[in-house]
Amino acid sequence: MGHCHDLEAIRRELCAIYFPQCTEVTISWGRWSGRVQPHSMRLGVYQPQKQVIRIHPALDQAFVPRYFVEFIVYHELLHHAIPPTRINGRYCVHSVAFRRCERAFPRYTEAIAWRKQHLRRLLESNRRGHL
Repeated sequence: MGHCHDLEAIRRELCAIYFPQCTEVTISWGRWSGRVQPHSMRLGVYQPQKQVIRIHPALDQAFVPRYFVEFIVYHELLHHAIPPTRINGRYCVHSVAFRRCERAFPRYTEAIAWRKQHLRRLLESNRRGHL
C-alpha cells in the first residue's frame, strides 16, 4: 500500500469489472531509479514473464487523482489481456485492438488531459526522487 493510493485495491476493482482473466497478476510500486528523462517518464510497466505490474512511485502523491492511477493500472492490465502481436516481423505492443480497449476506460479523456496538464509536475518529482 502506498502513502496515497492502494494499488492492490485498484487492481482488484479493475479485475472484478474488466479483467477477470488477470487475477494472477500482481502489482507494486516501483523504485525511484535516479535515471531522469527530460520530457517523459514510464508511469507503469507490465512484466509478462513474471505477471507483475510496477507503477512509478511519482504517482503516489496527493495531487495525483485516483482515476489517473486507475487508468495507468488499467493500461498495464490490458498488456496482460492483449499480448503483443507480430506484424511484419515486429512486435506491436499497442495494437489497434489494444488502443480501442484503452479508450473504453470510462475516464480515458479526462486521464489523458490530466497527464498532459501535470506531466511537468510528475517529472519534477521524478528528478527529486522523493515525494
